[in-house]
Amino acid sequence: MTVIKRSRANSSQDLATAIEKLCPMLEIQKEFDAVADLQAASKTIRSSVEGSKEHKAAVDAVIDAFEGDHELMAYTHQRDTDQWTEVEELSHQSSRVLNLARRLR
Repeated sequence: MTVIKRSRANSSQDLATAIEKLCPMLEIQKEFDAVADLQAASKTIRSSVEGSKEHKAAVDAVIDAFEGDHELMAYTHQRDTDQWTEVEELSHQSSRVLNLARRLR
């Protein structure tokens, strides 16, 4: 097995991309406020310099969306099922966003 180390810059871009994939799924769940906050954070993550106050605040906003008022953490929990469903995709994508954000914190 080969382990590829990721750079923080790659993680930032991956986080912004993962947020873009997660937002339509959250819209289906009617998480409109969370989507607005995540999209604003994604825009800042893409445009700000890694390690800047703005970048750190955007990453913190992503984590806060999961752990704070929006309670998106509920979507990260795996369900027992044999089929790959929309719920599983939502769980996978939300876990990816949270893990990337934590890595950048």
